[in-house]
Amino acid sequence: MKKFLDFITEEAGHGLHVFDVDDTLFHTTAKVKVMHGNKEVAALSNSEYNTHSLPKGHHYDYSEFRDADKFDKESKPMDRMLNKMKAIHNNAKKKGSKVIIATARSDFDNKDKFLDAFRKHDVDIDNIHVHRAGNDRGEGTVAEKKARIISNQLKSGGFKRATLYDDSKENLKQFLALKKHHPDVKFKAYHVRPDGSTTRHHEED
Repeated sequence: MKKFLDFITEEAGHGLHVFDVDDTLFHTTAKVKVMHGNKEVAALSNSEYNTHSLPKGHHYDYSEFRDADKFDKESKPMDRMLNKMKAIHNNAKKKGSKVIIATARSDFDNKDKFLDAFRKHDVDIDNIHVHRAGNDRGEGTVAEKKARIISNQLKSGGFKRATLYDDSKENLKQFLALKKHHPDVKFKAYHVRPDGSTTRHHEED
């Protein structure tokens, strides 16, 4: 079992630490609606949306995923992961490393209301950038878009290590696949369970 101190101790070289939001830092209630014309045919949870294939002639309605008031009022903090992120961030700042958030969501309708949900739990969110894969209108799955965010960070930051905490195994798989593009970076992926505990995820998982 990996001890908590192991997560916050910085190894040699600058590190990039990446955290998901939904079901990683907060349990959330927002659904992505699958629409056929004006008719709602399905409502997807965060985990369902991550692996969903949109049928031909359908489109997504992201209104609940953009609702900052819903996020602030209904999201339940995953204290173990929030505390872990805070500890890592505090230590990383001293070592020249970096903590970011990468979410499948796009822009919220009220940025400050969304950030207030983190501030209420003493997260230094004003110094942790939230990268929103939902703003990427290019080709690819959610996992591929999140991997692009991380890859761009690695290209610009001179990092020697990259660590991802995410509840989606597909996101973790795409993250580890970045090794071939960044051979000088050491990658670690952690799968986040519903209770906030983590297990190391490997390419063959």
